[in-house]
Amino acid sequence: MNETAKDGQTTVEMSDADIEEQKPLRKRILEVVGIFLITMFQRFTLLTSRKVYLGKDVVTSLIKENKPFIFGIWHCNVYMSPILYRGMDVYVLISKSKDGDLIDRVVKSFGNRSIRGSTSRGGTSALKAMIRVARQNSRLAFTPDGPRGPAFKVQQGIIAAASACGIPIVPAHYESTRQKVARSWDSHRVPMPFGTLINSFGEPIHIPRELDEDQFEEYRALVEVKLLENQKRCEEARDRLLRGEKI
Repeated sequence: MNETAKDGQTTVEMSDADIEEQKPLRKRILEVVGIFLITMFQRFTLLTSRKVYLGKDVVTSLIKENKPFIFGIWHCNVYMSPILYRGMDVYVLISKSKDGDLIDRVVKSFGNRSIRGSTSRGGTSALKAMIRVARQNSRLAFTPDGPRGPAFKVQQGIIAAASACGIPIVPAHYESTRQKVARSWDSHRVPMPFGTLINSFGEPIHIPRELDEDQFEEYRALVEVKLLENQKRCEEARDRLLRGEKI
């Protein structure tokens, strides 16, 4: 795993560094301005939102004990996750794509780090990097239904990663009482300012290191169920708040 550091931000390099230099100057300027505006809006949204946490003690305990784990986050939660999980020593698995390039910049703007790759392209090198990160007792973040879907369907990558790294998966999901839901394949959640932001965490899911084909599918299905349960709990809490009820 090759790491480069700049302004206190670290990236696990797995792609051609010269690609950025080949972009037209105008495009690079627009990207910089766009990312600045996105991150400023994220900061403003977080600053003006009331925060509610469900199951936060799960994450707090793991971090206090300096134990590595994988955040299992649906792709619909990509937008706010970099700022929500900043300061937790998190490496985010990001696909080698144009969208991934944008996400990578946003992730690093909040002091997080990244591993470029996916289960379908660059997967072997990405998995090796994840194993090294786990050995450093750092945290990982994975979108198990990304980057192309289907939405809310766990793919094999997160199971393979958790098994190879020997670390648990922690379901994580957010909803807001004031949010836009994009008309995209993942129904992406974009919280708006002055709402209540609910962040829910599920219990750690431990994946054995040795799995046969049937066991692999069993744990894949289990992780999917647990992520959906955590999502449902978060959505129900949001709905109760919208009805004026306490949670």
